Amino acid sequence: MKLTGKFLPVSLAVLLTASTAFSQTPAKTSAPAKEDALPSVDQLVEKCAKANGGKEAWAKLSTLVMTGTMDLPTFGMTGKVEIYAKAPNKVLRIVNLADGQFVQKQAFDGKAGWRSDPQSGLKPLTEAELEEARVESVFDTEVRLKEVYPDMKVTGRAKVGDRDTYTVVAHEGKKTVTFYFDAQTGMRIAEDSEGPDETGTVQTIKLTLEDYRPVSGVQIPHKIRGVSPVVTFEMHIQDAQFNVPVDDAKFAMPAAGS
Repeated sequence: MKLTGKFLPVSLAVLLTASTAFSQTPAKTSAPAKEDALPSVDQLVEKCAKANGGKEAWAKLSTLVMTGTMDLPTFGMTGKVEIYAKAPNKVLRIVNLADGQFVQKQAFDGKAGWRSDPQSGLKPLTEAELEEARVESVFDTEVRLKEVYPDMKVTGRAKVGDRDTYTVVAHEGKKTVTFYFDAQTGMRIAEDSEGPDETGTVQTIKLTLEDYRPVSGVQIPHKIRGVSPVVTFEMHIQDAQFNVPVDDAKFAMPAAGS
């Protein structure tokens, strides 16, 4: 499962474009001193899959429901997050901020995607947004990385906090992503992305995934932090449950006006 996609609850485009310029520099990364030969993509994805529970563990899981909190200090806002995912490729993410004053939803039902928010109303996802949704909706991405990202390329080393990592570049539609694999554990602990939003404006964001905990035999990060030039957020997952009933209707685009 592409945990960053699942945990990033909605496209932040509305919040990003609604804000004024906010100077925030992502944490710097630097190459560690040790310069051994870089591992191959195959070695990294195999180690990541094993660290995340392995294919057999993921094959036993069919749905995931998560709830948590969202803090956006840039705007002085807090709220709640709900994420519903269903194998092989359905997902719904809901953010409810400021006691319901701002509610945004984004979903992919396996074929089509949609989003709703107070500014834009209800609309289908198209082009780059839809392609990104297809990639991020894959339920067991962590054990299918090469299949989901066939153009993965190992590019070097970097520090994420005090952790040594290997960097891997790939693409989601028109977006370029850099994954940071922990050199010791194999886990993906950070991700940088750069690409256009639905207006064509290029956006950059840096995510860090922390506080991994075992749930039903696989690893789930319970703290996700995001930094961009105009907004920061921090999400805490309070509850995560696999194999609970989730109706397919939850992912379908609502009728206009409903």
